[in-house]
Amino acid sequence: MSTKAQNNILFVAGGTGGHIFPALAVYNLFKNVNSSLYFATDQRGIKFKEISNMNPFLIKALGFERKKLIKKIASLVLLVLSTFKAIFFIKKNNIKIIVGFGSYVQVPFVLAALVLKKNVILHEGNAVMGKANRLFWKYIKIRTSAFNLKEHFPDTIHVGMPIRSQLLQLYKKQYKPIYSKGLFALLILGGSQGSSMLSYGLAKVIVKLPKKLKNKLIIFHQVRQEHILNVKEIYDSNYIKSNVVSFFKDIKNYLNKASLIVSRAGSSTIHESVIAGVPAIYIPIKNSVGNHQYENALVFKNNNAAWLLQEEDIDNGSFIKLISQIMNKPDLLKKLSSNNRRLRKPLAAEKLKKLILSLEDKNV
Repeated sequence: MSTKAQNNILFVAGGTGGHIFPALAVYNLFKNVNSSLYFATDQRGIKFKEISNMNPFLIKALGFERKKLIKKIASLVLLVLSTFKAIFFIKKNNIKIIVGFGSYVQVPFVLAALVLKKNVILHEGNAVMGKANRLFWKYIKIRTSAFNLKEHFPDTIHVGMPIRSQLLQLYKKQYKPIYSKGLFALLILGGSQGSSMLSYGLAKVIVKLPKKLKNKLIIFHQVRQEHILNVKEIYDSNYIKSNVVSFFKDIKNYLNKASLIVSRAGSSTIHESVIAGVPAIYIPIKNSVGNHQYENALVFKNNNAAWLLQEEDIDNGSFIKLISQIMNKPDLLKKLSSNNRRLRKPLAAEKLKKLILSLEDKNV
């Protein structure tokens, strides 16, 4: 462990991919820096191998939004207990800087940091600021974001979304609308929590494509575990080439192949697609908190860099109509890919690293 107290840094992220992956992108940049690194998450974070290997500090947190009264009371009680645990952890390990990536997991740590007068950097990943960040935004040292939030939060530094190093390698790849052997590669991602709508429901609609388009199609489809056999059977019975799994271990490989992505509109997923320069159809989760997924996707739609559909568009014919049009317009795909590239911020993780190091210098 380093003897330089100013280098003790705690990264805090909720246990979903949208929080974990950006946090890891920055965390891993410090492995060759003279720093003592710590990571805190909730029980969900353990499912990520890289997180479980680092033996993170686990904290219990319960969301407050849209909860019944009894659960809101339980959430507040848990918050008080977790804050005391966070204070003890920060003092015991002489943490000087706390870097938060959103979710209720960070709330007790930021509270503890403010009580102990520690430096805090927060990063907001969505186009709509989450409650966990909004609570503390004006009280902390450095505020950063993936989207441009300066209209409503003028002191925010627009760094972009930190992207995993292996996916950053896609930044220089040349986008091609057609995969090998003349096939159109459709990559479908259901989000880190899985999605029935983008799983079995979407497969049933895709097979309604005209035969000549189905013959040109190869589908890489992430589905819920319980839907794998049914979705595979749907594609096989319609003679559509496919690879159906519950999780893509090497997402870089599939982003590299994709002609088009269909996915939810979580910020991490969107920005990874943008780094790869692959056009996408975003289908936001209905009624996400603050409607943030819709707002995320709307930013890219308004920049003519993506298509935006609602869940009901899967069944009402809009989705199949759009896919049919897209598959016949490679020049349109190239145009949207180019527009994606204009919006990319590949140095987001590096910029966050520099901001963290600037606080270290002030601690000397």
